[in-house]
Amino acid sequence: MAERSLFVFVDESGDFNFSPSGSKYYTFTAIITHYPSEKATEFQDLKNGILSKALIPKLSEYYLEEFIAHRFHASEDLQDVRDEVFKLIGSMERFKAHSIVVPKNKTNPSIREPHKFYPKALSSLLDYIFKRYKYSDLVIFVDGMAVNYKKKAFLKAIKKSIALKAPRKPYSIYCPSSSSNYFLQVVDYINWAIYKKWESGDLRSYDTISKFLGTPEKNIYERGDTEYYSVEKK
Repeated sequence: MAERSLFVFVDESGDFNFSPSGSKYYTFTAIITHYPSEKATEFQDLKNGILSKALIPKLSEYYLEEFIAHRFHASEDLQDVRDEVFKLIGSMERFKAHSIVVPKNKTNPSIREPHKFYPKALSSLLDYIFKRYKYSDLVIFVDGMAVNYKKKAFLKAIKKSIALKAPRKPYSIYCPSSSSNYFLQVVDYINWAIYKKWESGDLRSYDTISKFLGTPEKNIYERGDTEYYSVEKK
């Protein structure tokens, strides 16, 4: 079979506050698929069903206009909406996900700036793709709103990893708003579920999406013992 384009959608969760008052973890998740239009019609139907109030009648006009009309976003969506989105995601079959988990209190102070932090984490994340998949070229999408001011460091880390590990493979990287591509919304939901599992022990959403993980999420400091501060928040 001829090699095909491989589509990769990347999302991140956490903050760059490396102290007890910040998030405990930083997570990166990539969705990997040869079929970037799977369930496209169903996602549009779901959005239309919510916007028309046929599916969830009680939602306010303000909420629908400010949020659902633009995109699904796990941390902002109400639980009734999340339930419907996770149900639809759970019916999908043609992608895998891989996730990297970074315990922030084990991250050496010398690599906490984005231009040093991203290369270490994203290199580990992209390793999965290079080792497991055959493809003619990579097409990578990152939510432009998510990376925001860290965009330059984020993209540089991805390009460096590709140059080192797959230098002969062509690739493209795009950073649109997630409102323009529903697969960016899917990876947001999956990454959010993984983040919630690690940050607060909430498994409700994780149990829905765990079947998509090509391998269990990888704690990159699993073997490290050094902690630079306590994770207990004040």
